[in-house]
Amino acid sequence: MISSCQSLLKGPSRLMEQSFRMIARIPHYEYHIRFSPKDGRKRPAQDVLDRFKRLGNGMWIRAHPGKSKLRYAKSDKFQETSLFYETCTKEECEMLDKMMTPYWLRRHHYPNDPYAAYHVRHDINSPRVDDKGRLLREREKVIY
Repeated sequence: MISSCQSLLKGPSRLMEQSFRMIARIPHYEYHIRFSPKDGRKRPAQDVLDRFKRLGNGMWIRAHPGKSKLRYAKSDKFQETSLFYETCTKEECEMLDKMMTPYWLRRHHYPNDPYAAYHVRHDINSPRVDDKGRLLREREKVIY
């Protein structure tokens, strides 16, 4: 009797352990939205904060991939162009915006910001910012 109860107690914990392992095995490059287990609020993806920079006009920029790997083996042209930042596509920008919290979607002002010249796009209306620089809602808020 006792052995059967112990096996029943071990069963669900084993399933729970498996589910945690499956969650932990989600690839880091797969975009998904994380939520805090304490209060259920959305958490920003740390990989996005480490690899990308959001400009004030809603665009995201990133470093050239492989810019510091085996530089001696790459051509001079690649070494020159790899130092530049690349802009993300519209679909990538929308995906990165979904992975961030409203705090990171707001405009931030830093002293001696090296990206200060790039925060404003001249003669182009950004889809996510109005004429006063406020963030616009892209989707209607659905209330159930």
